[in-house]
Amino acid sequence: MFGNVRYAFSPENLKISLLLFFYSVFLGILDLITKAWAYSSLKLHTPVEVFGEFFRFTLVINYNTAFGLSFGENFPYALMASVLAVALFVVMVLERRKVYKFLYATILGGAIGNIVDRILRGGVVDFVDVGVGGFRWYTFNLADVWVTLGLTGLLILLIVDEMPFRKKESQS
Repeated sequence: MFGNVRYAFSPENLKISLLLFFYSVFLGILDLITKAWAYSSLKLHTPVEVFGEFFRFTLVINYNTAFGLSFGENFPYALMASVLAVALFVVMVLERRKVYKFLYATILGGAIGNIVDRILRGGVVDFVDVGVGGFRWYTFNLADVWVTLGLTGLLILLIVDEMPFRKKESQS
């Protein structure tokens, strides 16, 4: 799973990790650009239909964590998210498998977007609103998409890596 310290500081790994960090920053910037557009163009809590009622833009400022969960008014969300992002970066650097590194970097890109937004606004701008009638998903942003894609990819890879046919291949 994780390489040793010598691998972590090898020129090849540092090059790959640096490229993936720039990829993460790019994803974070892309997220922030879309949030800046939403913040300046949409009215708070006023849906704008994009594809009928199914897909709309609705500006919401989320002062809590994912799905609006709250750990209290004085909880240091940005600090905790930053600590977790640094830990994720370390995991990415130590990871030997490139596809896993890429998925960690994708999650990190989402974390960067939401952390910067939380620091700048005290909350996170969410604006993508999907659902039908009263059945709506939580409003989200691109950073949430990056985190979800990365976590879903990791989950799929972890399941596939544990499949019986994969264990037989690795034992031979």
